[in-house]
Amino acid sequence: MKLRLLFSSILSLSFGTIIYLLFRVSTLNVFSWIDILNIDFTNFYLRKFMISKIDMFPDWFVFSLPDGLWIFSYVNLILLIWNFKINFQSLIWILIVPSISIISEIGQGLKIIRGTFDFLDLLFYALGFILPLIFTRENLKFKYYEKN
Repeated sequence: MKLRLLFSSILSLSFGTIIYLLFRVSTLNVFSWIDILNIDFTNFYLRKFMISKIDMFPDWFVFSLPDGLWIFSYVNLILLIWNFKINFQSLIWILIVPSISIISEIGQGLKIIRGTFDFLDLLFYALGFILPLIFTRENLKFKYYEKN
């Protein structure tokens, strides 16, 4: 189970990053991170080809799915690190990234945070958070602390 969880986390993180690299504008941070490695991905043949085919892909695939995949990866890793134990401390770690994502998207909708609100982003954030919990539900161990 742990190896499968680690693999799914790496796969979802990688797939989300590949979508960004192939379809998104080159001004995003991920491109500057790759530039550190002296890789000019913006002129990569496959990227140029895929950008020319971007109309074949639905907007949710290009713009919402990567973030959902990254949250999925994050929650999987946190569950793995905490050995599937759900207690107050692990819950904070599990919730931090999905909460920031959801709150920032809602903030965009309320015009508190710069950006464009997208309901599909919220949906993919929620799915990225919930699906790892569903997939590992049989392994989850809820630990409650008693007061002394």
